[in-house]
Amino acid sequence: MTTSMRFLGIGCGVCILLVAAVPAVTGPKPVDEEATVANDPPSSGNLLENGDFETPDPTKSGPARWQKMDGLVYRWTTDPKAPARGKVLRIDTSVDEAHAVRWWVDRYVRDRPLDRAPQKVAGSGYSHVGGNIGGFCWSSHFIPVKPGGAYRVYVDARGPAGKVFIRGYEKKVPVFFGDEQPLVQQVFREARGDPTHDENGRPIRYRLRFRYQSWIPVGGSDEWKTYTHRKPRHPNGNEITEDVRFIRIMLYPYWPPGEYWFDNVRVVEVEDSE
Repeated sequence: MTTSMRFLGIGCGVCILLVAAVPAVTGPKPVDEEATVANDPPSSGNLLENGDFETPDPTKSGPARWQKMDGLVYRWTTDPKAPARGKVLRIDTSVDEAHAVRWWVDRYVRDRPLDRAPQKVAGSGYSHVGGNIGGFCWSSHFIPVKPGGAYRVYVDARGPAGKVFIRGYEKKVPVFFGDEQPLVQQVFREARGDPTHDENGRPIRYRLRFRYQSWIPVGGSDEWKTYTHRKPRHPNGNEITEDVRFIRIMLYPYWPPGEYWFDNVRVVEVEDSE
């Protein structure tokens, strides 16, 4: 188990010290590999619904089958450099961290509408989302996987180098903003006035829920490119003891602070020998 500590301001001069215990995650060590450009990505067989971000959710404020937008760090938009792509995701990690967290409390705890999103305030030094929080995963809904199945992920990306995580789950769990970010969930708990300790006086900690994790590197170019990985991923292969039945794709930009663009996320089943 590892423990991380952060100071996050949520307004009114309040600064909360967060201590988040992160349980160990089983599974193979993430493959350390360079970003691999896919010259001929598949045109069919995508297991991820709405991986192209074109279908809106019922509120028409973001893409269906993905986490809700915040309208500040995360924007469902078009790329002015490539408008023919249609809808894409833009994540700006240069937003000031305290500014972003205050808005997240307003948006996701106090239910402020998306059109009330504040104007960007840029961070400095390490005071932005890509510095102190250390990046932020924006995730899809769940994709069923087969026992022993092999999978390959493809992602279109533009901007600084980032990561795409593949996380495995034994069952479907509720999907909400920051649902794999213990520090953010602790801020939300404080803002709601929820108990911080159980009946025995022990701190109540937000627990991560995934049982498998792997990642692939993407980006590093100001031009749109399609990225993949050399080795297929096996969310519940013979080396995994957990009964992983679902995966989620999580887009993870962090450093340097700036704008990261994503589109056309694809998950395809492949032969194990690929």
